[in-house]
Amino acid sequence: MIKNISNIITKMTHTSARWSFNWSEWTPTEKEFQFAVACLQLDEKERIGRFVFKKDVKASLIGRLMMKKFINEYANIPYNEILLTKDENNRPMLQHPSQLVDFNVSHQGNYTVFAGELGNLKIGVDVMKREYSGGKSLSEFFRIMNRNFTINEWTEIKGPPGTSESEQIAMFVRHWALKESYSKALGCGITVDLDSLDFRTTSKLKEQEVIDDTVLEIKGVLQDWIFEETLIDSEHCVAVTLPKNIKSESRKKTFERLDFNQLMANAVPIFECDRDFCKSYFSKDEKPIL
Repeated sequence: MIKNISNIITKMTHTSARWSFNWSEWTPTEKEFQFAVACLQLDEKERIGRFVFKKDVKASLIGRLMMKKFINEYANIPYNEILLTKDENNRPMLQHPSQLVDFNVSHQGNYTVFAGELGNLKIGVDVMKREYSGGKSLSEFFRIMNRNFTINEWTEIKGPPGTSESEQIAMFVRHWALKESYSKALGCGITVDLDSLDFRTTSKLKEQEVIDDTVLEIKGVLQDWIFEETLIDSEHCVAVTLPKNIKSESRKKTFERLDFNQLMANAVPIFECDRDFCKSYFSKDEKPIL
């Protein structure tokens, strides 16, 4: 079955997925959690089991299940035959030599988001909550973060005189999401030299409306990438980085909000229920107590 992926892709109507899941609103029952965990590989289960808080378990768990949903439904690989591994940059990938699917996951704030494509390309996605809770004054925080942004970007972030702190925070996290999504598309993570990336925005973000007129310059040279941005709600912005030659079916695609039933519609458990693992999860606190 896996050897025929290229033939399957040519027959697929949909080749692109954009999904979001608000895990802060998901309080799994014991039955739901056991089912979800039984669909994970052992290495995945061990990794998420090390998280201290429920919120981090849920955020990561949803991301892994999104990957499997995409590979199963879009690449037509049987659920229980999907094997995920990581590349040299620790980026999740399908363990198959003809890399004909690419996908990326991000979680922050209240959401896990997913962007996936069929084809030999690279895609990056990042979600950020439009808030600042660092404890320091915003001006001190910006001073510490100064080297991660260009002069032009700081001009956009700080805005004209009279720009409110909430507006500055919103623009700061927008630029951060752009840098994250781009570095993830490259496959190198946030280790890229951030102050070499000069993003120029034009349009304002709106809920469930995708814009793609942001551009990137590196040392004055315009880069050949598409940056699609949207708000999945009033508090969370998302950036997706795509190659310029992406097919039109993938362009300006809004994020579909999934619930647990949709996420698990075709899921198949690959292991028996692990009651001890589930008991450990339900004994955790939801999040740090401030």
